[in-house]
Amino acid sequence: MKTLATALLVLLSVFVARSSIAQQGNAPPDAIFYNGKIITVDQGFTIAQAFAVRGEQYVAVGTNAAVQGLAGANTRLVDLRGSAVIPGLSDNHDHLYNSAKVMRGIDLVGVTSTAEVIRRLREGFAKAKPGETVFGSNGWRAPLTRNDLDQISADVPIVALRARRGVAVMNSAALKKAGIAKDLHSYLGKEIPKDKGGDLTGDLPDYPAGMFAIDKVVPLPTPEEEEGWIVAGQKQRNALGITSIRDLSNWPHGMRAFARMRQQERLTVRVSMGLELAADTSDPGALLRQQGVTPGFGDHWLRIDSAGERPNPPEGDATPEQYKALMLELNRLGWRHAPHVGTNEALEAVLQAYEAADRESPIRDKRWVVEHIPNVTPPLMERLAKLGVIVSTNMAGYAGNYDAAVRALGQEQADRQTPVREMLDHRLVVVIGSDYGGPTPETTTPNNPFVPLYYYVSRKTRDGRALGPHEKISREEGLRIATYNNAFATWEEKVKGSIEPGKLADFLVLSGDFMTIPEDEILKLHPMATYVGGRKVYEASEARGAF
Repeated sequence: MKTLATALLVLLSVFVARSSIAQQGNAPPDAIFYNGKIITVDQGFTIAQAFAVRGEQYVAVGTNAAVQGLAGANTRLVDLRGSAVIPGLSDNHDHLYNSAKVMRGIDLVGVTSTAEVIRRLREGFAKAKPGETVFGSNGWRAPLTRNDLDQISADVPIVALRARRGVAVMNSAALKKAGIAKDLHSYLGKEIPKDKGGDLTGDLPDYPAGMFAIDKVVPLPTPEEEEGWIVAGQKQRNALGITSIRDLSNWPHGMRAFARMRQQERLTVRVSMGLELAADTSDPGALLRQQGVTPGFGDHWLRIDSAGERPNPPEGDATPEQYKALMLELNRLGWRHAPHVGTNEALEAVLQAYEAADRESPIRDKRWVVEHIPNVTPPLMERLAKLGVIVSTNMAGYAGNYDAAVRALGQEQADRQTPVREMLDHRLVVVIGSDYGGPTPETTTPNNPFVPLYYYVSRKTRDGRALGPHEKISREEGLRIATYNNAFATWEEKVKGSIEPGKLADFLVLSGDFMTIPEDEILKLHPMATYVGGRKVYEASEARGAF
């Protein structure tokens, strides 16, 4: 009887697989991947043994026998050798373009002393052409001032870029070239940093003024440089298992660079581009009124995502009244906002503006977003859920010092940093993002997607201590957040985010089974192979052509 039941199950699987491929057309698959643990992340979180791919899509998912039975004479057969396979992972808060922009120049990655920053910049200065701006990359962490850089030269512009856009330290010549002077109080509406004696420190005014200052001093990139950045950024992300990103806070030149890459068919990461609004702080909506497209426009390689991350009160460039008026205008124009929100005070202001927009025209089904909200409280979660707002989380609490967090926030609030368990219990759609700004002295891969997954399911910080274990989520929940939910955030849950017939074949062959390995081994997980649209875009050296 058991043998009969097994036979019937196999026959049913074959029928389902053949029905599925028939709906996709009668041609045999290009490739069949079999003998694996296929974690589909479909509605039932089904585990399969095999799947078939034709072109960019999955055409069948099921048992080994059922899927292998679909093979044609030219179908490539790939033995997964028991490996776990998951849908491609998404970084829902990335800065691929902007992080590359601050990685230009003299390599300062990993530097943690003032003396070493100066030494490297001095070497670069010695090699530079006369009068040429000397500038160093992000990735360093050390005290640095205008006076330090003036030791190298006070006559030739010297700039040390930092992680965030518009943040850098300049010497006297660079400040002069930017138009920042000691006798000025502000620069493009932002206060100029000065020391107690009233002298320029070398730090730049807050964003966006600092960005304008940098662009006046540091040479603008050529199109070829921009495309090279994107190629390198894609390779880095594909090697980590990232197949899709929301690339936020782009100005038009960055978006044009992505568009060129799409036209040249050189994208290996699917990109949903966010447009920055701070180009004209007196009228941030002006840029949107010039657009003939809205979020969701594009294809599954490149699309428009949102407007943001700024302005937003009280952290940004607008008063609460201005911000509310902007949200009303965004809603009328068919745009959604995705603001940077670091405090509950800021979230209150954002929610009031969102609620005003919602009263005029409901936003619940428009998938508006808030970024970060690391210390959100249950009453604020309830208001977010009522509006259908997507929460894009990061890893607040993971990298920091636990004792310092307790001193700064108090025990209860420190334990509740990034309260994903509570968010899910409030029926919020939660997505994961890295807020990638480039390598740091601590790690060259701060955008490794398995790190937030580890943090969310274990609540262990970088130093191994448990931070609010009551906020743990299950591995199934974590994987769904990083795949299906992230696709939902870009209106693409029907075409990616799970391994199902008809969806885009973005998947990872993993070095271990995310669902069963010991918690601490999640940090060591990595793709043996990464596929985007059925095409292999990365293979680990140890895979040796196996996948």
